[in-house]
Amino acid sequence: MPGLVQIKLCGQKPLVFTTQDVKRLRCDLHIVGALMGTLPRFPLQNSFFGLPLLLMPEETTLLIKKHFATWASGNTAWTFPNTPREQCQYKTFEYLWDQGLYVTAALKFGGDYLAYPSDPMQCHSQYIVTVRGDRDEPLLPRDIISMGRLATNVKKTCVISAPDASEQGVEVFSVQWAGF
Repeated sequence: MPGLVQIKLCGQKPLVFTTQDVKRLRCDLHIVGALMGTLPRFPLQNSFFGLPLLLMPEETTLLIKKHFATWASGNTAWTFPNTPREQCQYKTFEYLWDQGLYVTAALKFGGDYLAYPSDPMQCHSQYIVTVRGDRDEPLLPRDIISMGRLATNVKKTCVISAPDASEQGVEVFSVQWAGF
């Protein structure tokens, strides 16, 4: 088993700086992150990015919790998750990851996460995941309809996640329009 992935905290941004660590994250641990650096030969373009790799808070927490990564320079100022909503987001992310899915942010699709059955460079996402931070928060029929219609229009299944009754895990429900 290779060594631990080194994560450097720059402000509140968790970054990975080596190609070996990025390869391990993507190939072995199905963690995607987002490349954010400029490429030395093409510094003035905005289409392709290089190192470092920016990790989502959920990815970072999972890697540290499961002992796949460590902080470079012994930095331990990481504070995610703090709020009940952040805890539900992390538990949802961990649940999806445990199912073998690759998980990325879904802001442009109106959800919290996109979930892919394999590497996002090889396939399209199958799910738009929306996290409900409070189990007792009302979910109106129009919300279910709008989430389901949006997901159907982009050929995905809508997944709604909320804390389970024990507040230790999450429950997930899918909404899919039949006949489309």
